[in-house]
Amino acid sequence: MSVNKIVVEVKNISKVYKLYKKPFDRVKESFNPLKKNYHTEFYALNNISLELKRGEALGVIGGNGNGKSTLLKIIAKVLTPTSGTIKSIGRVSAILELTSNLKQEMTGRENIIYNLKIQGFTSKKDIIEKTKEVEGFAEIGAFIDQPIKIYSSGMKSRLGFGIATCVEPDILILDEVLAVGDFKFQQKCLAKINSMRDNISMIFVSHSMNSIRLFCDRVIVLEKGNLVFDAKADDAIVYYLEQEEDKKNKVKKNKIIKSFYGELFHNENKINKVISYWDKESYKLDDEMILYFSFYLKYSPKNLIVGVPIWNDEGIRVTAINSDYADVTIDASNNIISGKLKINCIFNPSMYTSILSIMDNSEFLYRGLIPTFKVEDKTRTYGLVTIESIWNIKNYVDIAPFKSI
Repeated sequence: MSVNKIVVEVKNISKVYKLYKKPFDRVKESFNPLKKNYHTEFYALNNISLELKRGEALGVIGGNGNGKSTLLKIIAKVLTPTSGTIKSIGRVSAILELTSNLKQEMTGRENIIYNLKIQGFTSKKDIIEKTKEVEGFAEIGAFIDQPIKIYSSGMKSRLGFGIATCVEPDILILDEVLAVGDFKFQQKCLAKINSMRDNISMIFVSHSMNSIRLFCDRVIVLEKGNLVFDAKADDAIVYYLEQEEDKKNKVKKNKIIKSFYGELFHNENKINKVISYWDKESYKLDDEMILYFSFYLKYSPKNLIVGVPIWNDEGIRVTAINSDYADVTIDASNNIISGKLKINCIFNPSMYTSILSIMDNSEFLYRGLIPTFKVEDKTRTYGLVTIESIWNIKNYVDIAPFKSI
């Protein structure tokens, strides 16, 4: 079979569900002599077409309820489309729900043999070898000969994944598999998928953009049942994250958000004409950031302190910077203060809110919002910040610990 051979072909697939306001409306519609409709149509999928080539890994991303699982079930032939056609070549193994193919009254071993026979394994030798393979992966010990109904959810997941991946499929369909089980089990699944990667075609659904980037050559984005984007993994992820960010910003504009940054304050009897702004509206990691500020004091302070706390768009305070901690003494002899704060951008991609806080010792004079700034990098980042790091990694023939480092 050639590398470019198409192994899955989806043409103009739609899946339509009839929604009724009341259960009895189904009966009324069925027996209505005038064929009156009592339902509205919901398109879980709307005219989807795509191809999967041999050896290719296709990612499917989109928000909840946009048709990802429905598409996978149709390709796996668990669901029948309302319209359109689906063709596939070779053995298909679908992990839609890890425990969906397990029979509760059967033992683990009986479930393995049962599922192997469904997949077309008839040789006693093959069945014995595959059973041992699944046993080794599941690591459930003596429970392999106990009924599934007494298994923990983790034991069921390990057994279900082992069965689904041992059948040597030509096409592997995975729906949020890496969101199930503990960290150790997830890593075991990753290793198993990696070991199969060169010999199969794969369709992979996940909310984890890092997993999508790791496994997929190509990615499609689904929105409200429509295929809205089809491109290389990095391009599709950027498109999807930008769309999600736009939606999030619209929601924020249309509803009242609790002030996570606390109360604002302005003692107009002591301070006036306060101005503050960042030099840019948007930054990238490692950019220099400059905050400009100025204000007018109506009295002589004892110990003037300027602080700048910063929050991300989830309301988490990432850091707080102040002149007192930096041992900066502010000369307020002429009552007009202007200055700038320079920092290096180590903030991970998000929208950020900051406050200009002005105090005389512990007395607040002013606490006001600074215009928001955004960090735009779409590279792989983790946590709240990305700090500068220097690595020294060498390959030694002599493995004496830390020699000459």
